[in-house]
Amino acid sequence: MLYIQKFGKGPNLALLHGWGSSSKVWHGCISELAKNSCLWCIDLPGHGNSHAISWNFSVDQGIELLAESLPEECTMLGWSLGGLWSQLYATKFPQRISKLMLISSVPRFLANNNWPNGMQNKVFMQFVDGFEKDPETTLKRFCALQVLNSASAKQTLGVLLQALSSDKKHIKNIAWGLSWLRNVDLRANKTLGAMPIYLMHGENDQLVSTKAAQQTVSQWQNAKLDVIPKAGHAPFIAYPETFIERVKTWLKTNND
Repeated sequence: MLYIQKFGKGPNLALLHGWGSSSKVWHGCISELAKNSCLWCIDLPGHGNSHAISWNFSVDQGIELLAESLPEECTMLGWSLGGLWSQLYATKFPQRISKLMLISSVPRFLANNNWPNGMQNKVFMQFVDGFEKDPETTLKRFCALQVLNSASAKQTLGVLLQALSSDKKHIKNIAWGLSWLRNVDLRANKTLGAMPIYLMHGENDQLVSTKAAQQTVSQWQNAKLDVIPKAGHAPFIAYPETFIERVKTWLKTNND
C-alpha cells in the first residue's frame, strides 16, 4: 500500500501531491482542513515514504494501488500530477468519489494541434533529458519554475523545496510521472465530462496555463474554474487562507 498519514475527523478528503513532491507539501493547510474532514495525505509511488514501493509503472496498476489505499468513498483533491491521478481514479472508480477538485491540473499536459495551450513538447523533452542527467538539479529548477512571476514566490519556493522527495537513492523512482504527463489524455472522457469538478488555477502558472484550464471547462459541462490572481502553480501555498476557504465552500456546496 501507499504511505498515508491521516488527520482529523469527518468526511474523507484525499490529498494527492504533484510530481517530485510529497505529502509534506500540504502541511500548511492540514490543521484547518482537518477541523471538518478526515484527511488522507498520500505519498504517490516513488515519492516521499512510498519511494521503494514495488510496481510496474503502469496506469492500471497505479490506480489499483490508490484504490487499495483509500476508503470506499472520499473527495479527491489532486494538485498537478496528483490531479491527473485523481482524474484517472475517477474514470475507473466514479462510484467511490463524492467530489473531485483539481489544483493546477488539466486532462492533458502537453500541447498538440487541438490543445495549443499545453506545455510545448520541445520544452518538455528538454526537461526529461535534464532529469535523466541530473535529477536533483532538475527538480530544484522545476520548483523555481512553479513560482516564476507569482506572488509570495520566495515563501512558496521554500515550501516546495522542503517537500521534495528527498531520498537521493530512490530519486529515479519518480521518472514514471514524466511518462504519464506525456501520454495521458482524458479530455474526451465522458465520466469526467459529466462529473461536477472544481478547478483552482493560478493566474500566473508557468507550467499549466490558465488558457488550458479555460479550455478544459469549455469541454467539461459540469466543471467550474476558479482563477487565483497573481498565484503560480501552487496557489494553495501562496494563498493558504484563500485555498482553505474555497475548499471548505466547495465541500459544503456539494453536500447540501
